[in-house]
Amino acid sequence: MKRFLKVTLLLAMTSIGFAYEEPPPKAHFHEYHNRIAVFGPLHQVYERTKTDAYYVGIETWYLPVISTSGGNDHNRWIGEAELRMGFNYFYNGRDHVTPFLGVGAFKDFGKEEHETRFLRGGVVVRRERHSDVKGVVLYGAFGLLYDHEFTSVFNLGLTVKGIVGGTVNHTDINWGSPVGGVDVSLPITFRFGYKKRWDIRLEPFDIYLHGTKISRNYFGGRSTVGFRF
Repeated sequence: MKRFLKVTLLLAMTSIGFAYEEPPPKAHFHEYHNRIAVFGPLHQVYERTKTDAYYVGIETWYLPVISTSGGNDHNRWIGEAELRMGFNYFYNGRDHVTPFLGVGAFKDFGKEEHETRFLRGGVVVRRERHSDVKGVVLYGAFGLLYDHEFTSVFNLGLTVKGIVGGTVNHTDINWGSPVGGVDVSLPITFRFGYKKRWDIRLEPFDIYLHGTKISRNYFGGRSTVGFRF
Protein backbone atom coordinates (compact mmCIF):
# COMPACT_ATOMS: atom_id res chain seq x y z
CA MET A 1 0.00 0.00 0.00
CA LYS A 2 2.80 2.40 0.91
CA ARG A 3 4.60 1.60 -2.33
CA PHE A 4 1.39 2.26 -4.27
CA LEU A 5 0.97 5.65 -2.55
CA LYS A 6 4.59 6.59 -3.31
CA VAL A 7 4.19 5.70 -6.99
CA THR A 8 0.91 7.61 -7.22
CA LEU A 9 2.46 10.70 -5.58
CA LEU A 10 5.49 10.54 -7.86
CA LEU A 11 3.30 10.31 -10.98
CA ALA A 12 1.17 13.23 -9.78
CA MET A 13 4.24 15.42 -9.18
CA THR A 14 5.64 14.48 -12.61
CA SER A 15 2.39 15.38 -14.36
CA ILE A 16 2.28 18.71 -12.55
CA GLY A 17 5.86 19.41 -13.65
CA PHE A 18 5.00 18.72 -17.30
CA ALA A 19 1.84 20.84 -17.12
CA TYR A 20 3.65 23.83 -15.63
CA GLU A 21 4.71 26.42 -18.20
CA GLU A 22 7.23 29.07 -17.39
CA PRO A 23 5.51 32.48 -17.55
CA PRO A 24 6.80 35.01 -20.08
CA PRO A 25 9.41 37.45 -18.75
CA LYS A 26 7.95 40.50 -17.06
CA ALA A 27 8.56 43.94 -18.44
CA HIS A 28 11.41 45.73 -16.71
CA PHE A 29 9.77 49.13 -17.15
CA HIS A 30 6.31 50.63 -17.63
CA GLU A 31 4.58 49.43 -20.83
CA TYR A 32 1.49 51.04 -22.34
CA HIS A 33 -0.99 50.08 -25.04
CA ASN A 34 -0.97 53.28 -27.11
CA ARG A 35 1.25 56.23 -28.07
CA ILE A 36 0.19 59.52 -29.67
CA ALA A 37 2.15 62.61 -30.72
CA VAL A 38 1.25 65.97 -29.16
CA PHE A 39 2.45 69.55 -29.68
CA GLY A 40 3.54 68.84 -33.26
CA PRO A 41 1.15 70.05 -36.00
CA LEU A 42 3.60 69.09 -38.77
CA HIS A 43 4.02 65.54 -37.46
CA GLN A 44 1.12 63.48 -36.12
CA VAL A 45 1.26 59.81 -35.22
CA TYR A 46 -0.80 57.19 -33.38
CA GLU A 47 0.56 53.71 -32.64
CA ARG A 48 -0.93 50.74 -30.80
CA THR A 49 2.07 49.62 -28.77
CA LYS A 50 0.46 46.86 -26.67
CA THR A 51 2.95 44.03 -26.25
CA ASP A 52 2.25 40.64 -27.87
CA ALA A 53 -0.75 42.06 -29.69
CA TYR A 54 -1.77 43.45 -33.07
CA TYR A 55 -0.11 46.70 -34.12
CA VAL A 56 -1.73 49.66 -35.89
CA GLY A 57 0.12 52.84 -36.86
CA ILE A 58 -1.16 56.02 -38.54
CA GLU A 59 1.41 58.71 -39.31
CA THR A 60 1.55 61.96 -41.30
CA TRP A 61 4.39 64.46 -41.52
CA TYR A 62 5.62 67.45 -43.56
CA LEU A 63 9.25 68.44 -43.01
CA PRO A 64 12.28 70.14 -44.58
CA VAL A 65 15.02 67.78 -45.78
CA ILE A 66 18.31 67.78 -47.66
CA SER A 67 18.21 66.22 -51.12
CA THR A 68 21.53 64.96 -52.43
CA SER A 69 20.39 64.88 -56.06
CA GLY A 70 18.10 66.63 -58.48
CA GLY A 71 18.60 70.17 -59.76
CA ASN A 72 19.88 73.09 -57.74
CA ASP A 73 17.20 72.98 -55.07
CA HIS A 74 18.86 70.77 -52.45
CA ASN A 75 16.87 72.13 -49.49
CA ARG A 76 13.24 71.16 -49.94
CA TRP A 77 10.10 70.00 -48.15
CA ILE A 78 8.61 66.53 -48.40
CA GLY A 79 5.54 64.95 -46.85
CA GLU A 80 4.14 61.48 -46.21
CA ALA A 81 0.95 59.85 -44.97
CA GLU A 82 0.98 56.16 -44.03
CA LEU A 83 -1.15 53.41 -42.50
CA ARG A 84 0.65 50.37 -41.03
CA MET A 85 -0.58 47.08 -39.57
CA GLY A 86 1.46 44.33 -37.96
CA PHE A 87 2.11 42.45 -34.72
CA ASN A 88 4.04 43.56 -31.62
CA TYR A 89 6.43 40.92 -30.28
CA PHE A 90 8.06 41.51 -26.90
CA TYR A 91 11.26 39.75 -25.80
CA ASN A 92 13.40 39.77 -22.66
CA GLY A 93 11.24 42.41 -21.03
CA ARG A 94 13.08 45.06 -23.10
CA ASP A 95 12.95 44.33 -26.86
CA HIS A 96 10.04 45.39 -29.06
CA VAL A 97 9.97 43.83 -32.56
CA THR A 98 7.14 44.62 -34.98
CA PRO A 99 6.99 43.34 -38.58
CA PHE A 100 4.40 45.31 -40.56
CA LEU A 101 2.70 45.92 -43.89
CA GLY A 102 1.31 49.28 -44.96
CA VAL A 103 0.12 51.70 -47.63
CA GLY A 104 1.00 55.34 -48.02
CA ALA A 105 1.53 58.43 -50.16
CA PHE A 106 4.75 60.40 -50.61
CA LYS A 107 5.13 63.93 -52.01
CA ASP A 108 8.22 66.01 -52.86
CA PHE A 109 7.14 69.68 -52.79
CA GLY A 110 10.47 71.02 -54.07
CA LYS A 111 10.43 72.62 -57.51
CA GLU A 112 12.81 71.44 -60.19
CA GLU A 113 13.71 73.00 -63.51
CA HIS A 114 13.44 71.21 -66.82
CA GLU A 115 13.91 72.27 -70.41
CA THR A 116 11.75 71.84 -73.52
CA ARG A 117 13.60 71.94 -76.84
CA PHE A 118 12.01 72.80 -80.17
CA LEU A 119 13.69 71.30 -83.23
CA ARG A 120 13.59 72.23 -86.89
CA GLY A 121 15.47 70.07 -89.33
CA GLY A 122 17.28 68.38 -86.48
CA VAL A 123 18.51 71.72 -85.12
CA VAL A 124 17.40 73.27 -81.82
CA VAL A 125 15.71 76.57 -82.69
CA ARG A 126 14.18 77.42 -79.29
CA ARG A 127 14.48 76.41 -75.67
CA GLU A 128 11.96 76.92 -72.89
CA ARG A 129 12.78 76.41 -69.23
CA HIS A 130 10.04 75.40 -66.81
CA SER A 131 9.80 74.89 -63.06
CA ASP A 132 7.53 72.17 -61.73
CA VAL A 133 6.97 69.79 -58.82
CA LYS A 134 6.84 66.02 -59.01
CA GLY A 135 3.71 63.93 -58.77
CA VAL A 136 2.48 62.01 -55.72
CA VAL A 137 3.84 58.50 -55.23
CA LEU A 138 1.27 56.01 -53.93
CA TYR A 139 2.97 52.93 -52.49
CA GLY A 140 2.75 49.72 -50.55
CA ALA A 141 5.26 49.17 -47.74
CA PHE A 142 6.76 46.31 -45.75
CA GLY A 143 9.23 46.54 -42.94
CA LEU A 144 10.31 46.09 -39.35
CA LEU A 145 10.16 48.30 -36.25
CA TYR A 146 12.67 47.55 -33.48
CA ASP A 147 13.10 49.31 -30.14
CA HIS A 148 15.32 48.39 -27.18
CA GLU A 149 14.72 49.79 -23.69
CA PHE A 150 18.17 50.36 -22.22
CA THR A 151 16.73 52.07 -19.13
CA SER A 152 13.38 53.46 -18.05
CA VAL A 153 14.52 56.78 -19.56
CA PHE A 154 16.44 55.89 -22.75
CA ASN A 155 15.33 53.77 -25.74
CA LEU A 156 17.13 53.23 -29.04
CA GLY A 157 15.61 51.60 -32.11
CA LEU A 158 15.86 50.88 -35.83
CA THR A 159 13.17 51.11 -38.50
CA VAL A 160 13.66 49.59 -41.96
CA LYS A 161 10.97 49.96 -44.61
CA GLY A 162 10.77 48.87 -48.25
CA ILE A 163 8.59 50.81 -50.70
CA VAL A 164 6.99 49.71 -54.01
CA GLY A 165 4.58 51.99 -55.89
CA GLY A 166 4.10 54.46 -58.71
CA THR A 167 3.15 58.01 -59.65
CA VAL A 168 -0.61 58.66 -59.50
CA ASN A 169 -0.81 62.25 -60.85
CA HIS A 170 1.60 62.87 -63.68
CA THR A 171 3.25 66.25 -64.10
CA ASP A 172 5.97 67.46 -66.45
CA ILE A 173 8.42 66.04 -63.92
CA ASN A 174 7.31 62.63 -62.58
CA TRP A 175 8.83 59.53 -61.10
CA GLY A 176 7.34 57.12 -63.57
CA SER A 177 6.13 53.64 -62.62
CA PRO A 178 7.14 51.54 -60.87
CA VAL A 179 8.89 53.39 -58.03
CA GLY A 180 10.91 51.42 -55.49
CA GLY A 181 12.86 52.55 -52.48
CA VAL A 182 13.92 52.15 -48.89
CA ASP A 183 13.41 54.22 -45.74
CA VAL A 184 15.83 53.70 -42.82
CA SER A 185 15.52 55.61 -39.56
CA LEU A 186 17.05 55.54 -36.07
CA PRO A 187 14.45 56.47 -33.41
CA ILE A 188 16.05 57.81 -30.19
CA THR A 189 13.57 58.12 -27.33
CA PHE A 190 13.88 59.85 -23.96
CA ARG A 191 11.03 59.08 -21.52
CA PHE A 192 10.07 61.26 -18.58
CA GLY A 193 7.22 62.24 -16.29
CA TYR A 194 4.94 60.27 -13.97
CA LYS A 195 5.45 56.54 -14.66
CA LYS A 196 7.29 57.58 -17.85
CA ARG A 197 4.12 58.33 -19.80
CA TRP A 198 5.75 61.19 -21.74
CA ASP A 199 8.60 60.98 -24.21
CA ILE A 200 10.67 62.99 -26.68
CA ARG A 201 11.61 61.08 -29.84
CA LEU A 202 14.31 62.16 -32.30
CA GLU A 203 14.39 60.15 -35.53
CA PRO A 204 17.08 60.85 -38.16
CA PHE A 205 16.19 59.16 -41.45
CA ASP A 206 17.37 58.51 -44.98
CA ILE A 207 14.87 57.88 -47.81
CA TYR A 208 15.91 56.70 -51.26
CA LEU A 209 13.38 56.46 -54.10
CA HIS A 210 14.17 55.11 -57.56
CA GLY A 211 11.68 55.59 -60.38
CA THR A 212 11.83 54.65 -64.05
CA LYS A 213 12.44 58.33 -64.89
CA ILE A 214 14.15 59.92 -61.87
CA SER A 215 15.73 58.94 -58.54
CA ARG A 216 16.17 60.99 -55.39
CA ASN A 217 17.75 60.62 -51.94
CA TYR A 218 16.48 62.56 -48.90
CA PHE A 219 18.11 63.01 -45.51
CA GLY A 220 16.36 64.62 -42.56
CA GLY A 221 14.96 64.11 -39.08
CA ARG A 222 11.54 63.66 -37.54
CA SER A 223 10.81 64.65 -33.94
CA THR A 224 7.77 64.22 -31.71
CA VAL A 225 6.62 64.74 -28.15
CA GLY A 226 4.61 61.64 -27.28
CA PHE A 227 2.12 60.55 -24.64
CA ARG A 228 1.45 56.90 -23.70
CA PHE A 229 -1.76 55.48 -22.27
